[in-house]
This record gives sequence, C-alpha cells and structure tokens, in this order.
Amino acid sequence: MKRGRFIKELRLKEGYSQSELSIKSGLSERTIQRIEKNEVVPNPHTLRVLGEIFKENLHQFQDEKKSTNNKKEMKKIYVIWNSIINFKINILKIFLKKIKSK
Repeated sequence: MKRGRFIKELRLKEGYSQSELSIKSGLSERTIQRIEKNEVVPNPHTLRVLGEIFKENLHQFQDEKKSTNNKKEMKKIYVIWNSIINFKINILKIFLKKIKSK
C-alpha cells in the first residue's frame, strides 16, 4: 500500500478532516494533501509526528526508494567482488601450475 493512501486511511479511521489533522500535527493542510496524493515524500520528522498522532509506526515508509537503491548498489558490489575473487583464483591457479611444473 502506498504511504499516502495509508496515511489517508488512518486519518479517516480517526475521523479527522485534513484541516483537523493540520492543526493537530502543525503541518500545513496543503502538505497533508500532497502527502496523501503521494506528491511528496514526508521527511522523518513528519512521519514521527503523524505516527504519534495515529499511534502507528510510519517509518516503514521512510526509505522505500532508498531501500531499492541499496539493493541495486549491493548487487553491483557483489558482482564486482565476485569478479575480483574469480580473478585472484585464476591467478593462483596459474601460479600453482608454474610451481608444479618446476
């Protein structure tokens, strides 16, 4: 479920209008609208404030894009390390063949 939709469902479940949530949270009504439409990514402070109001942990949504990017970066690192290790293994094999042939 998208972050904005989840926050909107929490707001409606608690019976708050966007205006009321704005007053309770100290966020502008426009910010709440933009969050609910997934037009902006709330910062950690905003997630904490809304989480306290709804008594929910909203930090699960904090790093959606970052998590995906981290997985891609880790895969790249794995491929590079794997190549380096295979290269070193091949050099050792060549070196061992030379030693055995002497």
